[in-house]
Amino acid sequence: MKSSFIVLLLFLSIPLVAFSNPTIDPDENATQETQEGLYIDTASALEREAILYTKNGQEDKAVASLEAYIVKTGDFSILENSAYEVLKRNNGFIELKDKYLVKFSMGTFFYLYVGLIGIFIALILNARKKQDKMANGLISLFVFMHSFFLIHVALYLSNYVYYEPHTLSMSAPFSFLYGPVLYFYFKRITKNYEFKKTDALHLIPTVIFLILLIPVFAMSAEGKLEIMLGEGSYSTLPYLVPATICKIISLVVYGFFTIKLYLNNKQAANVEIKQLRLRRNIVIVHSVYAVFYALYAFILIQYSFGSDLLHIQLLAMTGLVLYVGYVAYSNPQALIGTTVVKVKKAVNKYQNSGLTPSFSNELKEQLVKLLEEDKLYRQSTLKLEYVAERLGTTRHNASQVINEHFGLNFFELINKYRVEEAMERLKNNPENLNIIDIAYEVGYNNKVTFNKSFKRFCDLTPTQFLKLENVS
Repeated sequence: MKSSFIVLLLFLSIPLVAFSNPTIDPDENATQETQEGLYIDTASALEREAILYTKNGQEDKAVASLEAYIVKTGDFSILENSAYEVLKRNNGFIELKDKYLVKFSMGTFFYLYVGLIGIFIALILNARKKQDKMANGLISLFVFMHSFFLIHVALYLSNYVYYEPHTLSMSAPFSFLYGPVLYFYFKRITKNYEFKKTDALHLIPTVIFLILLIPVFAMSAEGKLEIMLGEGSYSTLPYLVPATICKIISLVVYGFFTIKLYLNNKQAANVEIKQLRLRRNIVIVHSVYAVFYALYAFILIQYSFGSDLLHIQLLAMTGLVLYVGYVAYSNPQALIGTTVVKVKKAVNKYQNSGLTPSFSNELKEQLVKLLEEDKLYRQSTLKLEYVAERLGTTRHNASQVINEHFGLNFFELINKYRVEEAMERLKNNPENLNIIDIAYEVGYNNKVTFNKSFKRFCDLTPTQFLKLENVS
């Protein structure tokens, strides 16, 4: 896998280097003074043209002159000049005002609002103590990047970028981090992964892209506005198309490895149902974002910026931010998993144990067989002592195996298996058994305990779960 990632990183880097920023022709500096003189005359002439066409009733020509004036000067206030009041019903003039003047719709407000909420969520996630800082840091960075992009898009959709040109490409540095950050987050919560120096290779595309962006970021506000208006010696962003293609490749490749991690860990016994649901939902929403980003990018490259696909990917982003925020509030432990926190505690607790790693793994395999094949958990009076007896070991060793390999205590592990079977029985119930009958069959003595355990692992009561299944 390491070699394949290195090849990917090099592959992503080649187009970015190949399309690096072109240098400005030296001859342009020689004619700068002449251009400055022509600039004033041209701008004044365009303004006079617009007024003259307006007075003569040539509205379309007046609108064309106004746009040419705006592109040449970056002065948007001319659209609010009372001299053009007669154009207020002209479709071209209406479109011109919609294109350049600040506007604020409910959609724009929604994206901005969610973006600000997301940044707050990212800060809260990082402020939490006694939890896995690495997992918190990665998921908070993931939320922050999406939130920052939403704010940037809100500024774009409201035309505010024309009045603050330094917002140009302000979210671009994160372009190649979405995939790696999510991948390493999943790797952390599923495998308790520790970063290595070689992992810095994943930052190569981002570093190269930042270097290519330096000339743009170093520009004056006037220079950036010229880019936005399609004017000047740097009238286009040469990195846009290759960077977009590379971002799609990055999202697809890292998405593949992230989904692979999720699927490989899906059946792990130490993962609670609500944690699996969180991971599944993040993977699904991120995949929706990646797919519609790719479709939108194709339209962007082939046609123009405006597209309904933009809003679909933005809605996927907002859904992801709000969902992570909800989970962070209602069930923060699900974001970092049980593997990191509980297993570390178990390691410290049993560091002086005489149980060898090989024997521990052997006992773990036997235990899984007892639970999955013999369905030992169905015994309502099941106790740790009996499990230890079936394993041919001591109660202490059996407890250690459960803690270290599953990140759960004995009762949590048994209840997890019971709830999982109950969920399957509720989804596939040809005998039309009542909920209480299913509870008895999977090992519970009463409905109260069953409901409590089901709610803990699934965040839903059995009745709520059944209703959702019937709806779907």
